[in-house]
Amino acid sequence: MNGFKNEIKEIVRYNGLLHNLIIRDIKVRYKRSMLGFFWVMLHPLLIMLILNVMFSKVFNIGKGSYSVYILSGIIIWNFFSQGTTNAMDSFRTNNELIRKVYFPRAVLPISVITSSLIHFVFSLVPLFIIIVLTNTPISSKIIILPITIVPVLLFALGISLIISVLNVYFHDTRYIYEVLIMAWMYATPIFYPASIVSGKLEIIIRLNPFYYFLDSFRTALYLDNPLFITHLIFGFLFAVFAFIFGLLIYAKNKDKIVYYL
Repeated sequence: MNGFKNEIKEIVRYNGLLHNLIIRDIKVRYKRSMLGFFWVMLHPLLIMLILNVMFSKVFNIGKGSYSVYILSGIIIWNFFSQGTTNAMDSFRTNNELIRKVYFPRAVLPISVITSSLIHFVFSLVPLFIIIVLTNTPISSKIIILPITIVPVLLFALGISLIISVLNVYFHDTRYIYEVLIMAWMYATPIFYPASIVSGKLEIIIRLNPFYYFLDSFRTALYLDNPLFITHLIFGFLFAVFAFIFGLLIYAKNKDKIVYYL
């Protein structure tokens, strides 16, 4: 337990480096882009429009509410999938820095996830615009919306620590993860309602942490779900387990990483 606390304290001690890495990540990501940071808001909107046209009639959901449903799912999923995919290469792409200077290596994937969190916050702007344009009623639970993001953040941090370590030892990790993340996306009720799924597929969805993450976020935003607290608790349980497991994997391998880069 003391080792776990020491890892967190060491990471916090290097908050200045973390800040610089976050700024660098944002600058590099949009360095040659004409629209730059504007893509943070435009990208989920374009996906929402495409999916809305394709599936609003299929799932018999009103276009207004379906737009909010899709967009709320997309921005949460993008935060996780893009953040973890980019964080996976953080040790390998910074191998020279790791060899030359001592610092807690976990700062590297954490900086990428934090950068994705900033992108997520800005992507809330088009979401609230769509809510206003579609006259979607805001939930009375909106005040606790930030709390519903915490388990997603912890889960993303845990997964990023695990796969970034694996990617140092096994260079095929990226290709495997890209396939897994695609399958994971379709097993998550992002653009379809979970209520249409039954049987074994329903069991798979219920075992998916993002079922609880998305439901908690959407309920705090605009839905009315009596299971909100239960789903929020389940989400936190998944997240805390992933975060602790990820930190333990990192702690056991942090001194070996440099020899495999």
